[in-house]
Amino acid sequence: MTSVADFNPLAPETLECPFPFYQALHEEAPVYEVPGLPFIIVSNYELLSKVVHDPHTYSSKTVTAFGIESPPTDDPELQKFREESRKRAKETPDTLLSADPPHHARYRALVNKALSARRVAGMEDYCREIVTDIIDSFIDDGKVDLVKQFADELPMSVIADQIGIPRSELKAYKKRADLAIGGIETQVPPEMERESLRAGMEMQKFFLSVAEERRQNPKDDIMTTLATAEVETDDESRRLNDDEILSILQQLQVAGKETTAHCLGMTMLALLENPEQMEALQNDPSLIPNMVEESLRFEAPVRALFRVATKDTELGGQPIAKGQTLMLIYAAANRDNEQFPEAEKFDV
Repeated sequence: MTSVADFNPLAPETLECPFPFYQALHEEAPVYEVPGLPFIIVSNYELLSKVVHDPHTYSSKTVTAFGIESPPTDDPELQKFREESRKRAKETPDTLLSADPPHHARYRALVNKALSARRVAGMEDYCREIVTDIIDSFIDDGKVDLVKQFADELPMSVIADQIGIPRSELKAYKKRADLAIGGIETQVPPEMERESLRAGMEMQKFFLSVAEERRQNPKDDIMTTLATAEVETDDESRRLNDDEILSILQQLQVAGKETTAHCLGMTMLALLENPEQMEALQNDPSLIPNMVEESLRFEAPVRALFRVATKDTELGGQPIAKGQTLMLIYAAANRDNEQFPEAEKFDV
């Protein structure tokens, strides 16, 4: 019988199909200290929920707490990019994913304003037009690579438009964005890392130039909202600075593009693998909201996020030392049979 100790959480085969590992975690070690790796895994739904609702004990400020160092390099250009990237990372303020209350709430309020219910509702016709245009680009082929030609294209097109990328520069933007996002992976070839870091710095310069232009010529888009927004601090109200704008934009870009693309692709895969669910959805469109929720549960767009313990504590009977990093595997918690009976079943 397979044991949790038989798995390397970062091995390619585990990352490709992690569900046997998740099952072993549920059965043997809901809180698991991984031998040889600098984090503790939390896979149980109730315990994971406890962590995310206790920011005083488990902090989101994990940027420097968790990380796997890149291997040494003799490439002077790559080394220069690494140094510049580390310098920028140290200067980047904690805003959304890496912020704790009350700072997190302040920045989230700005993003909520940028993505208000009114604005999102007003984007429906515009998004339908983009969907139609994308489908028209491949419908005559009689076949489609759904992920490459649709799931990746849709969120990137919407985000690009909302942060001020001209349609004429959309292809170049997508190329730079894919390069920058691709470098987030822990192990990439040196040439890819170099191009990723270069693309990331180019995009930062571009974002700041667009933000400055929006301050002079406001439009009804997310970039204008951020460029002209004021954040409430402990003793003043002030404009967002450039580092804060970059931090928020980069998170919106990664979170918005990658999560949406993943969700679109995996939802279609789940429906194709469960034709009775596809038929139920076609016969009753009122099931669509529940389908969205079930898709997010069944194939979590974000498999895991991290927290750092701010003090000595315990979780599920496992001692947690101050400073230890916790890897919260949402994808495993969403397959926890104690929380979701028949968790392996996709049911819209």
